[in-house]
Parts: sequence; C-alpha cells; structure tokens
Amino acid sequence: MSEVALFIHSTATGPFMWTPFMAGRPEGMGAIAPVNRGYSPQDLLPRGTPFSVDEEVKHLKAQIPAGTTGVHLVAHSYGGFAALTLAQDLAQVAEVPVRSLCLIEPVLFGSLRAEEHALSAELIDQMANLYGAPNYLLNEEIGGSEEWIERFVDYWNQPGMWALMPEKAKTMTRMVGWKMFQEVRMVSTEPKAFEHYRVDVPLTLVYGEHTTAPAKEMVRRLAEVNPHAHVEMLPGQGHMAVVGAQQAVLPALAGHWARMAA
Repeated sequence: MSEVALFIHSTATGPFMWTPFMAGRPEGMGAIAPVNRGYSPQDLLPRGTPFSVDEEVKHLKAQIPAGTTGVHLVAHSYGGFAALTLAQDLAQVAEVPVRSLCLIEPVLFGSLRAEEHALSAELIDQMANLYGAPNYLLNEEIGGSEEWIERFVDYWNQPGMWALMPEKAKTMTRMVGWKMFQEVRMVSTEPKAFEHYRVDVPLTLVYGEHTTAPAKEMVRRLAEVNPHAHVEMLPGQGHMAVVGAQQAVLPALAGHWARMAA
C-alpha cells in the first residue's frame, strides 16, 4: 500500500469540498476524504449527545487503509484541530507515520483564549463578537439551533449569509446543528497551549488575506512554535476560500506537494 492523503473537512461542510484538490496529489499517492462523525444521515448526533475530538480521531484513524505506509493530512478550520490531534495520536502509538500536514486556517480557539491577557484589543473584540455575551456560542441550551447556526455561518462568511442560503442547504445544515455546536465547543475548550502542537514533519499553514483577526493569529502562533512551517497568505480571500474560491487555494496545496517531492 502507498502513502495516502487524508482530507478532513470543516464545520458545516463535507468531503465534497475537497473534490477539486484530490487530483493534484503526487503520483502513486492514494487519497481519502471521509465524512466527519455526525454528518452522514445514518450517523447524525441527537441533541444532547456528548462528543470529543478523541472520538473524531478514532473515527478518522479507522478510515486509513490497512497497509498504508504514511499519511499526509490536509485539513480546514475544525478539521485542522482534528488533524493536529490525529498527528499526535499517530506519533504516540507508532502506527501509521504522518509525513506532512497542510492546514488551511486551523482553529484552536481554546489555545488563543488561554492567552487572552496578551491579545490585542482588535483580537479581544473579534473574539467577543464571535462568542457573544455571556458566552452565547457555547450555551448548550441554544447551541445548534437555527439562531445559533445563523450567528456561526454569518461570522465565518459575511453578515446575512445564512439568510441568502437556499432552503435545501439550510435544511441539511440544521440536521447537523448539534455536531456543529460540538465542534465549536471542542475548538473552544479542548485545545492545549500552542506549544503542544509542535510537529517534526513538513507543515504548510494557509490563511486568507481577508480572514478574521483571530484566524490570522492562530496561524501566526502555530508558525511561531513550528519555525520550519511554510506560511502562505491567499490574496483577497477569506476563511471559506477553500469552499468558495477553490482555484485560489489550489496553488497552495500544489506548492505543498512540490515541497514534499523536493
């Protein structure tokens, strides 16, 4: 069995987001883009079901084909947190070696919130805008509700985005609302300090020029604890470029593969 690229999707998306990116991988490298837990119709999480990133990692590990000689992790947003956790898990148990990581705006809000005393006023304001008062985004009573989903979708896209979405897309999003809430809770409370996410393999970090200040800061801090990381800014793009402007993101992944080959 050859090496495999494992693509991990973000909150409220799915494996479909990776279709344009899977063809450009190096010759002989396999590719898998599994559905995260709680997204397939037969695996929806009922409201109130607890979940942890360790359960996501267990699910992702189970998707890696037997005999794989190495795995390259490509992930976006929440998927980035899952990928970093998976990489550490695989290293600890000495199973399939991780060969590289390409992370597009990985979110480690828990790591950032732990450093709030050192953040700029802009960062603190944007964090407050995301979480609301008192910690609205982490409130289990409303987490995953349509009101909650609208706040989340509009924050990462633009104000009014939820209202503009087709009803079919809204219906599908409502179905995964509780898992979305769990993912937001996980990235907000489960990440450890940034220093915990040092890796000893090639690492590419990608972010959009017009993404949020917290997203930029999380990439900056990850690069700070991983001096070998290649950091790439996508001109004119935001957090969801990997879904809405894939042609602008493709060169970043192509460059990552080229660095692996070299």
